[in-house]
Amino acid sequence: MQLFDYLPTPALHLDTDSRILQVNYKAQDLFGWQDPPPEYPHFTSLMDPAELPHFTRFFEGIDCNPPKVLSTTLLLASRNRLPVTIKASPTVNGGRLFLLQPSDLYNYGCSDKCLHSAVLEAQYQNNPGGILLVNGRMEMISFNQEFVRIWDIPPEIQQSRDEEASLGSILDKLADPEAFLEKVRHLYENQDEVSTDEVLLRDGRILYRHTYPISESGRYLGRVWYFLDITPLKRAQYQVEKQQIFLNSILEHIRDGIVACDTTGKVNLFNRASRNMYGWASDHPPPVRLAQLQLHNSDGTAAIPPEQGPLARALSGETLQNAEFSSLSAEGEFRSLRVNGQAMYDGEGNKLGAVLSLHDITDLARAKEQLRFMAYHDALTGLPNRRLFHDLLQHCLKQAHRNQQQVAVLFLDLDNFKAVNDQHGHDQGDQMLVMIARTLRESLRESDILCRWGGDEFVVGLPEIDDSEGVLAIAEKIGDRILDAVQAQVAECPVSVSIGIALYPDDGIEPDLLIRNADMAMYGAKRRGKNRCELFPPEGKKEL
Repeated sequence: MQLFDYLPTPALHLDTDSRILQVNYKAQDLFGWQDPPPEYPHFTSLMDPAELPHFTRFFEGIDCNPPKVLSTTLLLASRNRLPVTIKASPTVNGGRLFLLQPSDLYNYGCSDKCLHSAVLEAQYQNNPGGILLVNGRMEMISFNQEFVRIWDIPPEIQQSRDEEASLGSILDKLADPEAFLEKVRHLYENQDEVSTDEVLLRDGRILYRHTYPISESGRYLGRVWYFLDITPLKRAQYQVEKQQIFLNSILEHIRDGIVACDTTGKVNLFNRASRNMYGWASDHPPPVRLAQLQLHNSDGTAAIPPEQGPLARALSGETLQNAEFSSLSAEGEFRSLRVNGQAMYDGEGNKLGAVLSLHDITDLARAKEQLRFMAYHDALTGLPNRRLFHDLLQHCLKQAHRNQQQVAVLFLDLDNFKAVNDQHGHDQGDQMLVMIARTLRESLRESDILCRWGGDEFVVGLPEIDDSEGVLAIAEKIGDRILDAVQAQVAECPVSVSIGIALYPDDGIEPDLLIRNADMAMYGAKRRGKNRCELFPPEGKKEL
């Protein structure tokens, strides 16, 4: 028993007559022996004579189960009286093993070494983990009560100190006994190795296992095994991990993008929606640096340098509220994003990093654009409506004034269009209006402006006109193309077009007046037989 000398409590080995056969270093400190005496005394010679009858009964009953415990008083040369508690168990040769625990070290003048020994013993017995000491042959030398409790070793096996029975009791409780034995064999062959791992029991408990060797002057003496029931800790850890998985799942499945970085700009959160919004392919490794994130301005015309992007701005301390950016998706489509972001701080005001939330508003932006388009365009033909035409004509007139040029306004009204609706239905009439709008677009220059005024009426603005004769030629050409298109769609259709013309600045300098005068000229064309073009007749000018 090489480890006997290093047990963390005073220990004695006695024969059947109570003669001391062996003491460890802690017991020598307790008795005040600088060196072991030539011949060890009987243990009873160290006791108060008045307690001998009580001790005799205790000593004789040690063979019985469970192990015996006795509180008694020793008379030592180094001190007057020392109350102790004796824990006794039988040895294989019929002797006795005593473990001594002083009861009141301070009141009885225990030395520093003695006190240190008692502290070690208290730690050994009251440690929250189960401790097992084995010798170089892996034979059990000592264990504390927590070891017994963890492994539920039966009292008879504790009494007999049968290593095989103890090992069998332990193996019965293991989920993987073969792996446990393999570990023991490995450490027996690698005596200097320190090992830490976890052990699963059949009842679901999880034990933390740590073991390290004990050596003296380079000589291996044995090993300490330490077991701690960490089942509650693992369950709590599992709940935390489960909660984290749940939160990560939420972040991965929400439709808003979430991006976060630490104070160094390292990206530590980049959820699925963010990957889609930033155009990050699913099989591409996620970004690790802020510099890898690329957005564009709201209309997609210019890329924003990452150091000026929303995450960098949030990290610098700026708070972003409903800022709008655009991103290029993996499919090559620009998406409109609404971004909110800010820096993150702990409870003491220390900056932790920054976080962004990105909301895809592409559909909303498209809806707004559609509403904006509908507000200024005709729903049927897609042409500008009266409001937009008025604004465009106003701009055209201002430019003509600067350049001293003429502008012509043409007011078109379809002749006999009601007959189409009456004979063929309004759907056919609508199709004809769409076809006429397309014909007008194809007949005009890119700089010309066109609108559907309402019903079967259209208005055209022609900038940079040289003279009235040129305008008449253009108007007649437009009328002919419309007539051809109508005949191609509906054979022998009576529909034609009457066109009235007003010129800037002769017939007016404001959009409303020019349009009204062109309208008046159009009615003049209808009165003169329809399917013709008429100039607005200013004062003194002959009608054509």
